[in-house]
Amino acid sequence: MVLNFFELANKGTPQGYLEDFGCHASAFINDLDHRHAREHHQIHIAFSGGKSPIPFLEYMAGFKRWDSYTLSLVDDRIVPPDHEDSNASLIHRHFLDKVRSKFNIEVPFSPLVTDASLPPEMILAKALENYQQPDLALLGMGLDGHTASLFPDAPEYEHALSTTDPLVLTTPKSAPHKRISMSLHALQSCQETWLLISGEEKRRVFEEAAKGINPKLPISFILHSKKVLCNVFYTQ
Repeated sequence: MVLNFFELANKGTPQGYLEDFGCHASAFINDLDHRHAREHHQIHIAFSGGKSPIPFLEYMAGFKRWDSYTLSLVDDRIVPPDHEDSNASLIHRHFLDKVRSKFNIEVPFSPLVTDASLPPEMILAKALENYQQPDLALLGMGLDGHTASLFPDAPEYEHALSTTDPLVLTTPKSAPHKRISMSLHALQSCQETWLLISGEEKRRVFEEAAKGINPKLPISFILHSKKVLCNVFYTQ
């Protein structure tokens, strides 16, 4: 297991934990910067959607450094780009638009779904054509232990765990919409992953997953991976 756990301090204010997160995040991103500067390589980050990452995304939008980065998504629902369930739309609202407004920086962003009217297999093919392996992936986790769109009840779950293709289609029975997601192989090919979780319920799920690999808890494959570092940021 290559894992660091950070319990973020509130520091006396309702969102004081974000200051603590910012200190850790800045240090880790500085380290990525230094490593990639030697290789003359732009850093590529994949963001997750969902409610949990939103405060972290908005806080990171205040970092004045995004002109040398490229972005994509860990996963997305196969819906139009302006749909309320679109992760691409969420990233625009809570990160890209804020960076543009504050710093006048247009961060290159590659969505996974550009035309939701196409057959899913064609959407996947187009996303694979444009795929760039992230250096860092920001992950969330559901109460069922899923991460990205790797749901244990999806018929494609075993394929998503075993394939070397970087992207897969998934059809979860416990969540709406067909999805496109990074595979386990792609997540483990990142240099780092950051897992952002909050609340006692998710902490209990995390602690169960941290006991060992459990196919019923997909996040356990990341927590126990020997291929990729996972930094876990937890707030109550």
